[in-house]
Amino acid sequence: MTALVSTAAAVIVHTPIWVWGLYAALLYIGFRRMRDSVVPIWRVLLLPGAIAILCMSSMIGAGPGAPFVALPALAAGGLIGWRLERVGDSLRLPNGMLLLRGEWSTLLQMTVVLAVRYAAAVAPAIDPALAGTPAWRLGTLLVSTALSALLLGRTAARLRTYAASAPASA
Repeated sequence: MTALVSTAAAVIVHTPIWVWGLYAALLYIGFRRMRDSVVPIWRVLLLPGAIAILCMSSMIGAGPGAPFVALPALAAGGLIGWRLERVGDSLRLPNGMLLLRGEWSTLLQMTVVLAVRYAAAVAPAIDPALAGTPAWRLGTLLVSTALSALLLGRTAARLRTYAASAPASA
């Protein structure tokens, strides 16, 4: 038990401080999504844009088999995310803004994505041989991409609502 505690403490201490700041900011966004909010359409695109860039960078770093893993994960996660966004979860307002109904799934999803990405970064640091195995790289890419694509699919459904609907009365 002592070895486990000392390993966990070493992992926490050696995690760069900016990572904790990033995690705090993302969790803050998740908590804010639990309440209804009115946002401009560009703001709806910020986090998914960052996630798309992160997914592409992960795919580039995963090696030659990456597209064969990432593309199906992206499609499956995106489809599930699309289906998770229910009718009425977002509403286009007359001033071009978007009303987003409060929900808890963004917080849950962000927590899981952060935990998976953190574990995927820490495990090879603890066991460097793990980082060199294609199964590890492609497996973490599969899970990470599918989880990230959930958010991208939900955002695509919100954009569909925005583009397909006439502005509703406030």
